[in-house]
Amino acid sequence: MAVAHACGLETHKPGRTESDPVPSARLPPRGTMVVRSASLPADRSAPILIKDLRSLRILLLQPRSSEGDELCQHLERIGCQVQVNWPPPVDWPSDIDVVFVFLRPIVEDDIVLNWNADDPPAVLIAVVDYENPIIVDRLLRLQAQAVIGLPLRTFGILANVLLSVNNHKREKRLRTRLDRMNTKLKAHRDIDKAKSILMVANNMSEQAAYQTLREQAMNKRTTIEAIAMAVINASDLLPGRGVLIEQASE
Repeated sequence: MAVAHACGLETHKPGRTESDPVPSARLPPRGTMVVRSASLPADRSAPILIKDLRSLRILLLQPRSSEGDELCQHLERIGCQVQVNWPPPVDWPSDIDVVFVFLRPIVEDDIVLNWNADDPPAVLIAVVDYENPIIVDRLLRLQAQAVIGLPLRTFGILANVLLSVNNHKREKRLRTRLDRMNTKLKAHRDIDKAKSILMVANNMSEQAAYQTLREQAMNKRTTIEAIAMAVINASDLLPGRGVLIEQASE
């Protein structure tokens, strides 16, 4: 019983409201990060509302400018915690919820923005003062959730932040669900492959092969998927299916 013995298996034969104003509060000096006094909703599916603004941490990436100062003051005024930084960091802080980035200096000075657009660490909102093919191409590559134009108009910034954060949360839930589905699908494929190997190598039925995997998983206090991978890996070390059949008949 080549595969079974190689894996250590024992073979078995068949048998507040949104319209309320945001209260004012004493804010820390600009660029200072503080411990959150509030937390985001415990329910990950719950939307981020105006009352949750004080729990949002924002990283503002911009070389010092009057537009950047105005944006920072407005974000602080609506209750967000803002940190200003330039140039962009190599590693993104894990506690940042939203990143505002002034895109023109990134493009014109060829500055590296180490941003994983396929799995973004936070919401990305781009600030642009003009449009051309290069700027638009960079926006598409970064997959920014929103765009704010210059000269700055404070109208719409609050809505952009809230909509972008909620869209980001929803996308993150969908990615997590997709990853789980892919993991489950791979596990089913591995189990089916391991069953086929045991059926050929040990001349047993599909039901008996699955029962073998299941009992070994229980005996070894592990998952069926782990036992299935052990069977697959052991079969890869053997010369071929012909040898498996030959050894199974011994």
